[in-house]
Amino acid sequence: MNQLPSSCQGKDVFERMNFLYQASQSVINKNLALASHYNSLMIGCAKKAVLRMEPGIKRTMCKACQSPLVPGKTARVRLVSKPVKAVKWTCLACGSSRKFPTKEGYRLWWDQPEAVRCVFDYTPKPQKESFKSGIESSASTSKQEIEIVDSSKKKKNVDKSSTPGPS
Repeated sequence: MNQLPSSCQGKDVFERMNFLYQASQSVINKNLALASHYNSLMIGCAKKAVLRMEPGIKRTMCKACQSPLVPGKTARVRLVSKPVKAVKWTCLACGSSRKFPTKEGYRLWWDQPEAVRCVFDYTPKPQKESFKSGIESSASTSKQEIEIVDSSKKKKNVDKSSTPGPS
């Protein structure tokens, strides 16, 4: 009974967060306070639904005032070499700063392949086939898988019998 869920958990919240992020990015030039408000609403949605934001999105917002960080407009970006090579982002609205390491070969855990446990495909499938034909097709694939496994066992048995054993 391994059935995939019909929809992503918290999908509506992710959609709302996506909308708020896009809205804050589009309003930066006109009203920085409104853009900051949209970002704070987005963070509130994530906290309430206990969802994690992607690190790439987190890096584009100030942790203190939630204003969007745009180099040259709302943030100052500097390369720092001591004590560790890093990129230092300073928010021009509140003055807080963040450092991100620039070590060669450094990757966030989020971006590493070991971090991905499974990928779900939530795109809607066309429903042209009837329900019974779907069951029949899944049963035929499971029979094929069983046959492949059985044939590999036979090959292993043949290989074991063909190799000379200890005398």
